Amino acid sequence: MTEFLSIQIVIIAVASIAAQWTAWRFHIPAIIFLLGLGFILGPVSGLVKPDLLMGELLSPAISAAVAIILFEGSLQLHLKELRETRRAVRHVLLLGGPIGWILISAAAHYIAGLEWPVAITLGGMLVVTGPTVIMPLLRQSRLNPRVGTVLKWEGIVNDPLGVIFAILSYEYFVAARDGHAGTAFFVEHGLTLLAISLVSFALAHLVKRIFERGHMPEYLKTPFLFSMVLTLFFGCNLLLHESGLIAVTILGITLSNIHTASLEEIKRFKETITLMLVSGVFILLTADLDASVLLKLNWQGFLFIAALLFVIRPLTFLICSLGTHMTRQEILLAGFIAPRGVVCAAMAGVLGPRLTEAGFEGGDKILPIAFAVVIITVVLHSLTIKPLARRLKLTSEETNGVIIAGAYPWSIQLAETLKTRGVPVMLVDNDWSTLGKARLADIPVYYGELLSDETEFALEFSKYNTLLAATPNPAYNALICEKFGYEYGTERVFRISPDNTEMSERRKISTAIQGKSFISTETTLHKIWSKYHENWRFRTTRVGKPEKEAPLLVPEENENRMLVGVISKAGLVSFYSQDTNLRAKPKEDEFMIVMERDENGNGKNNGAA
Repeated sequence: MTEFLSIQIVIIAVASIAAQWTAWRFHIPAIIFLLGLGFILGPVSGLVKPDLLMGELLSPAISAAVAIILFEGSLQLHLKELRETRRAVRHVLLLGGPIGWILISAAAHYIAGLEWPVAITLGGMLVVTGPTVIMPLLRQSRLNPRVGTVLKWEGIVNDPLGVIFAILSYEYFVAARDGHAGTAFFVEHGLTLLAISLVSFALAHLVKRIFERGHMPEYLKTPFLFSMVLTLFFGCNLLLHESGLIAVTILGITLSNIHTASLEEIKRFKETITLMLVSGVFILLTADLDASVLLKLNWQGFLFIAALLFVIRPLTFLICSLGTHMTRQEILLAGFIAPRGVVCAAMAGVLGPRLTEAGFEGGDKILPIAFAVVIITVVLHSLTIKPLARRLKLTSEETNGVIIAGAYPWSIQLAETLKTRGVPVMLVDNDWSTLGKARLADIPVYYGELLSDETEFALEFSKYNTLLAATPNPAYNALICEKFGYEYGTERVFRISPDNTEMSERRKISTAIQGKSFISTETTLHKIWSKYHENWRFRTTRVGKPEKEAPLLVPEENENRMLVGVISKAGLVSFYSQDTNLRAKPKEDEFMIVMERDENGNGKNNGAA
């Protein structure tokens, strides 16, 4: 038995990574693969049996995972994001939940044929558009910042709100049947929610003070926050069922917006954990699903789901968009995308049987309807969000851009060369005067600090996937390479050393954080400056057949030319580094970027050969 359980754990872990890698490789949302693998491992093959693996711990374990996922998502909610979408987000958060609840409940009663207590409870569950699904979709679809911000805030904040709607509905109708419901019910639960909110807010400020005053060592900060999130979540649930989701959401939003120390490192670790938790939870839930449950759906149930997807959701968002500056395309996209996730499925599994036990007719229909909504919305919205956003021109098509930190005549000329080949490029410097020539050359520039919080919201970093750190400060170059290496991948961040002065090992910056050397360790700022003054210029040349352009396929310097990188047919720039064996591939690469002596002496970019 022990060996069987161990094998199940291994299968879940391997399946999770396999689904995520496959999704990354083929640019398809991972949720689809996770659902598919869950069905194959559970109902189809029986290799994974969550009830046998975890027993009674399955439900609290999933609840704890959801709490951590929601907390990590709330850490991504910054009030500065709302500059352009403040009114839209406010309308969606304040009006979207209640309006959606009313419309869904009415449809569940009149279309699905559920009695009002069951319909209203189901309506609360289906308000949820959980972060377990919406966050991966937003990450892969690369929506423009405005519509992406609205969907992200809605998904994270509506998650606990929908749960509270469903729980309060269930408890109210049960209490009313027993003759205990009344004004006191709402006052009592309202005060409980207010107390939970205030405690969570105060707790965030306490954490900030503990971190800033050095009362917690760095290596304990992440475990400390983990334990606090779980303690707060389960503690609040003792006062009011599932109210812990509101508590951890408020805690995360507050911590993120009061600039708590060390939060960036904590976010990175939590993103990694969240990725594994989302994968594991989806596989466990689908593996635990009884396929016969879905067979209980009748034509009324399917008609209700169709109304939910194509009438209620668009109508709800249309009402919320009134008075905002959202465009017709943004309203159309956001009004269609509303996938349900783990929380909706988990709540259905809890409240459906409870309503049936309490004697409400139709309680047994909640589970099949909710699971069908989860499956249909996850698959449908995962497959359509990117094509629809692209058709509506709401996606950032430019994803192969290059950020160059450091504005010099040679870096401006390199930026011009890339721009002529359709590569998005951004020059960043905190010296306004050095950016003047770049502005005159019509090169996009950003005047400011690349590592500031302001820059994170001012620049659309999703448009870029390559960084060249070329400032005269090697420590600063290493710092921005370390930050963007996490975003773009360590193989896509490069730095140029100011000089090649030999330093002792104890004075060298760790190679693990300083990025790849641009061309070679011998290629320094001083060397590029010297070549530039000697009329060396960057240019591009088409990659031809190997036999015709053999000299260009060898990434080595000669007296008149050195290889800088290649541009693929898809527009992806790959700079050369001595750490990589970069060679132009005629079938994949269209242009080579070289720096060569300008024999004409006019210092201009010659274009393609």
